[in-house]
Amino acid sequence: MNAPVQIRKPEVAERLREMARLEGKSITELVEEMVRERDERLTATREADIERRRRAVEEAVERFNALPILGPLLTDDDFYDEDGLPK
Repeated sequence: MNAPVQIRKPEVAERLREMARLEGKSITELVEEMVRERDERLTATREADIERRRRAVEEAVERFNALPILGPLLTDDDFYDEDGLPK
């Protein structure tokens, strides 16, 4: 287990004490709740960003697949010689 967390800024410690008092919680309970809420918010933001990027990739693939094929499809033989070296 790690050492306890210390708040070195007196104004921050006082604000925490006051918030805990107003909400009828211990400082530990208050901080735990704040950390949990922040973690949930960050997780939701991260998941939304991943979903947005995934949709963008899917849309790009759809646009690419919708393009017409202009000419014959190329194979490895078009790019490499019989020894596997680039032509």
